[in-house]
Amino acid sequence: MSASDPLAGAAQEWYKKGTDAMSRQNWDFAVECFSNAVKMKPDVVLFRQTRHGCCRKLFGDNGTGARMAGVKLMGTRGKCKKARMSKDWKSLDTAAEEGMLVNPWDGQLFADIAMASVELDRGEIASYAYERACEIDKENIPWLLAWGYVLRERGDYARARRCFERVYKIDKVHAEARTMMGKIDAESTIDRSGLGKADSTRDVRSEDSKKAEVDAYEADRIARKGGPKESAAPGESVEADLKASIRKTPEALGSYQKLADLFRESRRFQEAIDVLGKALELQPGSVGLIEMKEDIELELMREQFAETTERSRKFPDREPLKVKCAKLKAEMAAREITIFAIRVENNPNNMKMKVELAERYRKGKQFSLAIPLFQQSVADSRLKEDALVGLGECFMRSGKVDLGRRQFEKALETLSHDTKPDSFKNAHYFLGRLYEKAEKIDKAEHHYNEILSQDYEFRDVLKRLEELQGADEFEDFDDE
Repeated sequence: MSASDPLAGAAQEWYKKGTDAMSRQNWDFAVECFSNAVKMKPDVVLFRQTRHGCCRKLFGDNGTGARMAGVKLMGTRGKCKKARMSKDWKSLDTAAEEGMLVNPWDGQLFADIAMASVELDRGEIASYAYERACEIDKENIPWLLAWGYVLRERGDYARARRCFERVYKIDKVHAEARTMMGKIDAESTIDRSGLGKADSTRDVRSEDSKKAEVDAYEADRIARKGGPKESAAPGESVEADLKASIRKTPEALGSYQKLADLFRESRRFQEAIDVLGKALELQPGSVGLIEMKEDIELELMREQFAETTERSRKFPDREPLKVKCAKLKAEMAAREITIFAIRVENNPNNMKMKVELAERYRKGKQFSLAIPLFQQSVADSRLKEDALVGLGECFMRSGKVDLGRRQFEKALETLSHDTKPDSFKNAHYFLGRLYEKAEKIDKAEHHYNEILSQDYEFRDVLKRLEELQGADEFEDFDDE
């Protein structure tokens, strides 16, 4: 902070007062001091971190904040939502910081600070706030993705990749996470080489020429390092060793599988598929090889779909890209159903596989095919709640409303937001919709409120509840 900046000097004075109050455990005054420092210099991450730490001390580190924090934060959440919708990022930042005085363990507040900081070009604060949000809700995929993009933008490739890896561990079919891991690997390599510091001519190259440069660089790097070559000495290259092993004993299927795994890990999907194809020529009926090849084929399709979808977002006016996205999505869905249907037939006792197939049928609106699979899967205690919610949706969408309602209510007898947040919210949402349609307003409001207490932005719940109740933010109340 420059000494010529009067706000910087004043902010530093408030920071000193705050640290002194901290040493005396005067948390109220410390928070007030650090709040003033943040207002004067909102781009200094240290001020934010210290303020939030003192906010936690206000509540004795209880992990939940003020009593009835959820109710007390409803006004703040309304302000945040309004600021997000109007893209008033400074107001969003201010409102979220105010919310910290009620519950400094609220992940959504940290996510709002992070979102505002991204738009206000406060990268360090955005990274810190997303990190806190993801510590609070470790499996929140949108926050992990956003944090990953912030870290990538800041050149922190290792941590960015770990964010996308966490997403991939949570959702094994998350195409965007897989795509970003590959991109970050390439970008970090380029950055280390110095190619990322090229002049402005690099900025005007086409997307295809950029990809070609990455490929050319990789080829040159491998050549310079004496990388995977057929003539590499034993132990120099795992890939070369496996290829040599296959040439020496072509009937040993283990080498083919290891080489395919190696290609798969480095995202060389087509090469992995080709290797397994050769292995299947030797042993056509191997279920393990067939399923491994199918899994990799699906990964390749998902990556192609993710890349096409990303290009379509970048170039929304290109109609052929939209057509290609739709085609790839339909092909991928059909292929998944074919593969899982065969596996369910071969493994009739594998309930998890039945749920996977049922989910594909549900997404494709083939409810009559999904229903018996969900019904069978209810017997597995690990899958019971998810299966009941899926079953309820299928009954509801196929016109069997009472049957659907019973499944949702049965699921909610044991469902917890902490263990299965998606199923918890979906069950309450569908019940809310059913009761709203039946004009049982009190019951509909109950289910919508259950969702809002956990996720204020889930689907269109807030809008529906406001329409049922009549929106009133009590703006006529005077501040005390």
